[in-house]
Amino acid sequence: MSGFNVSDIPILLLIIGATIIPIWLGLRLRKIKPRILWIGMLLCLLFGPLGQVYVKGCIPWILILLGVLIGVQQLLPPNFAMIIMLLSSPLVMFYRLSR
Repeated sequence: MSGFNVSDIPILLLIIGATIIPIWLGLRLRKIKPRILWIGMLLCLLFGPLGQVYVKGCIPWILILLGVLIGVQQLLPPNFAMIIMLLSSPLVMFYRLSR
């Protein structure tokens, strides 16, 4: 059950794309349309913590949000955890862009 199969390639490409596309889009929009609230919140709603790339100084915020998301999944019922996970990143983006 070990080894790399040809059937693993599409899954690997999907994982790489799901990581690179939000980062590329956030960095690109940071240059073209910097610090626009609705763009930042939309990126966070679509891509979760990776949407924080839209504003400079994103690495600590991404790590904090990932910790919150993991903790929420462990401690709360699934329905409540899903709501918190969906809203936490856009709320952090709102805080970052409004100060």
